[in-house]
Amino acid sequence: MSHPHEPVGEWWRDQVAALHRWGRLVLRDEDDSVHQMRVTVRRLRSVLATYRPLLDTEQTEPLRAELKWLAALLGDVRDAEVLRKRLRQWSAEHGPGPSGVDALRAALTERQAVGRARLLPELDGERYRALTAALAAADGFPWSGSAPGKKKLRKRLRRDWRRLAAAVDAAERADTAVERRRQLHEVRKKAKRTRYTAESLREVFGKDAERLAEAARSIQSALGDLNDSAVMIRAIEDIPGRDDALREFLEAEEAAAKAAEEKFASVWKKANRSKVHGWLNP
Repeated sequence: MSHPHEPVGEWWRDQVAALHRWGRLVLRDEDDSVHQMRVTVRRLRSVLATYRPLLDTEQTEPLRAELKWLAALLGDVRDAEVLRKRLRQWSAEHGPGPSGVDALRAALTERQAVGRARLLPELDGERYRALTAALAAADGFPWSGSAPGKKKLRKRLRRDWRRLAAAVDAAERADTAVERRRQLHEVRKKAKRTRYTAESLREVFGKDAERLAEAARSIQSALGDLNDSAVMIRAIEDIPGRDDALREFLEAEEAAAKAAEEKFASVWKKANRSKVHGWLNP
């Protein structure tokens, strides 16, 4: 059990409380609630992975598995929300869409409806209640013993950062555009983990952790734009018999994906500075 004033334990309790709060708002269909609940689940999953060698894994591995299940349910709904928003923005600029855009709109609306039909009963079911009860039962972060000191915590964050940097190197060495995008997707995942770990350590490392979390967030944001375009491209390609308007939308998303890739280079250059991550070195 964590000490009541142990900083990471306090952060954990805040996230568990946020999960409860957002879950209630999702059931009420409040705006942005699915997105916020999904982010909270990601934070919990991410830190459980980062700190795994320091945790009571008999307790935390089942939590990770159940959080993964919940993340998948939320992801189905949230991805459809994002795509529908992108389509609305494009349609507002280009006027009412003909058959191809209408078909895409209908497909995305159905995708969101199906996702919500799966999600909502689960949020009111026994499996979700058991998960939230187990998360709360930890009463702070579920360390295997006493809370680790700064040295061990810094080591876990340093490992996340180095994995992020290695993923960027792999993307820069990619031989094809397809491989580069695949590697950049890995960069985005590593950036999220680095960000969430740094956020959990704000009370431990102060401004250093805040600066690193912000750098990782900027990477995540830039590559999130690329990911949204890539997912939309796949959704458009699934529509049979694309017409001129849908082909125009596809071209716009491909251009947006390319622009996001180009933007990432400058974002990474700014993030990969000694001022941001030099304090992690032993």
